[in-house]
Amino acid sequence: MSKRKTYIEKMEKQLLQWEKEIDELVALAGKTKDNLKEEYKTSIEKINSRKATALKRLTELRESGEDSWEDLKKGFENSWKELRSSIERAKSRFNKS
Repeated sequence: MSKRKTYIEKMEKQLLQWEKEIDELVALAGKTKDNLKEEYKTSIEKINSRKATALKRLTELRESGEDSWEDLKKGFENSWKELRSSIERAKSRFNKS
């Protein structure tokens, strides 16, 4: 298996895990006090926006050739870090309330 394919499979598995965590955050947001719901809604919208960007970049990686995927990988990793940070921040805030 190529390095690119192994990397993409690893990222796809991580994305599935994060999607479960996002679903849990959505469920928590639905159970919060009314005065916090708007804050949670905004956080989840940001997460979903970053997830869409990461998915787009992942698709670009999947469709890239062996010779060009390394160039695309950096942009993907930046999107990935932003998504991960957004999820972690939301989880921290949601668990405190």
